[in-house]
Amino acid sequence: MPNFSGFERSLFSLRSVARKVKKGGWAIPSGWLCLLLALAMPAKAREGSMAQDTVPPWGYGYSDLLADLEHWKASPFVKVDSVGTSLQGRGIFMVTITEGDSQPRPRIFLHARTHPAEVQALQVAKAGIEFLIDSSEEARRIRRNHIVHFIPMYNPDGVELGYARLNADSIDLESNWDKPEIQPEVAVLRSLFDSLMHTESPVRVALNLHSDQFNCTRFFFFHDSGGTSRLYTDLEKTFVADVQGHFPGGIEPWFFVKSWTNAPGLQYPEGWWWTNYREEVMALTYEDSNCPNASEYEATAQALLLGSADFIARGGVYLQRAVEKRRRTWVTQKMVLESEARWLRQNRPVFSLDGKSASRDLGPLIYFTLPHPPENP
Repeated sequence: MPNFSGFERSLFSLRSVARKVKKGGWAIPSGWLCLLLALAMPAKAREGSMAQDTVPPWGYGYSDLLADLEHWKASPFVKVDSVGTSLQGRGIFMVTITEGDSQPRPRIFLHARTHPAEVQALQVAKAGIEFLIDSSEEARRIRRNHIVHFIPMYNPDGVELGYARLNADSIDLESNWDKPEIQPEVAVLRSLFDSLMHTESPVRVALNLHSDQFNCTRFFFFHDSGGTSRLYTDLEKTFVADVQGHFPGGIEPWFFVKSWTNAPGLQYPEGWWWTNYREEVMALTYEDSNCPNASEYEATAQALLLGSADFIARGGVYLQRAVEKRRRTWVTQKMVLESEARWLRQNRPVFSLDGKSASRDLGPLIYFTLPHPPENP
């Protein structure tokens, strides 16, 4: 963590609060936020205009990444590709790890450092790469059964410019995914995701790695059924439980932060995944701790990867159970509605319309009231 002045600490914390509030689907009165910012500002700073989103260097720059890429390429299980370039022409590098022949196998995708200030997310990604190139049996099992991709530094321009959250065009890449004119970095990742999904080895888990200064803990943004589906929320709960199983007490339960209570967040990468692939891909934002005591990156990375592998291995069972649960619910609803409709027909319900009596056949009510039966994704 960099050395903040008192004002920088207050300002960054308040920005973090505002972002988490917005992404979680809650609302914060703008007047209160302005008042808090004003109080956080020392008197001298209040006299001038608000500075742009620049901060002291966060550590681990672009040259550090290039050095690590050379180290990782020495592994026989690693392939390094530049999948595109940033606005200022820096490479966006992807580290791919797998073992064995070219038989189709599911993919796990992790990208980090969308926000340069959240360097802990990069540390988790680095720890994940080091774990997978190790000789342990667990790493070998994941390599042989999956293709794992990492983009350790998604926003290299922001890192080099010392921005906390923005790219070289002063845009937050995290919320640029549904804009009419998307940034080059977003275009690179969207195109890459889409191309991978049209192969015989599609992405099954996509994790968007961040780090959270407000809560100082580890958690996932849980996408509520109001913005996804009941089937998807069942799968989310299972996925989080699988990850927690490899790091007991290290990651908060699924209900720690709920988002998308009314609609999906289409401006985020997970919104793009949901719009295009729905339950096919478990796409979630993971938040590591962004506080002075942040640590245990190795344990975190292993839990994310081993939990993802467990979820994929049993994914067919999970999905089938979830579909069966939805079908049972649908059949029950159908039986209740049919029973109510029979009772209404037998009792010849009479409705008063403008003082006049009229009978009505409620048979079609079933069609309009009952949702369509769920289909296998």
